[in-house]
Amino acid sequence: MRKVIGIILNARRDMEKEHQNIGMHFLLDDEELQHRLTLSLRRYFNAIRSNEKNVKNYENYLYGTMRNMFGDYWNIKKHEEFIEEHPDLEERQNFLTHALLEHNQTNNS
Repeated sequence: MRKVIGIILNARRDMEKEHQNIGMHFLLDDEELQHRLTLSLRRYFNAIRSNEKNVKNYENYLYGTMRNMFGDYWNIKKHEEFIEEHPDLEERQNFLTHALLEHNQTNNS
């Protein structure tokens, strides 16, 4: 268990260090982050148990899984903050997305 925790903390540290220029930082007591950690660990252990991914190095696979999870979490949080600061842009984006979908459906028919 210590090894798993160490790998998670190393992935967190490396992501923060690699992206320190944008202020990337993770608080492990954040409930949403804890939930995402739990889900990622479940998926990791299920993948190992089923051997569906043909994992050869379990530690490297866990490290990569955690780095991806931290990166995804950061992007989601920053997107949510941006939308809160610019609510009018979300409406415009929704309109443009809907218009693009309609345009594609019309051209594909």
